[in-house]
Amino acid sequence: MRAQTFYTIAILLPAAALVATLALAAPPDRPEVPMPAGATETWVYPRFAVRELVAYGLVAAWLLWELRRRTLPAFARVLWWAPVALVTVNVFLLFPFVLVHGALRELFANDGGRIALRLIVRLAVGYAYLGLAEFVRKNLLEVESAGEA
Repeated sequence: MRAQTFYTIAILLPAAALVATLALAAPPDRPEVPMPAGATETWVYPRFAVRELVAYGLVAAWLLWELRRRTLPAFARVLWWAPVALVTVNVFLLFPFVLVHGALRELFANDGGRIALRLIVRLAVGYAYLGLAEFVRKNLLEVESAGEA
């Protein structure tokens, strides 16, 4: 297997898992009493899996672009920035909803610790996945690479 093919699969595999999660997710809870005719909901917030899929899709598109554009050693260095990019994109996707409703202060006051913990967990999972992918590529698969001999 070529290294470029391996990296493409490794980049797209989490997206497939997110699509499966999205497909299996239960519909959002609706109030038992239906909304009156003409009423609108005031808090529009995408479900977690949708936001995560959009964020990962943006990062995956960037990684696939860089994979085609750079040499493999240069891409390997860029690849290690992917978890940071994913966390950054997630934060930027969340902020418009919070800012529109003027709830930034309340969000950090009530959920600041949980938000920080989620960001740390995302970074840890991202780097663990990258480490696993590199371990598989180097030790378990016969990956041909033009940049590595």
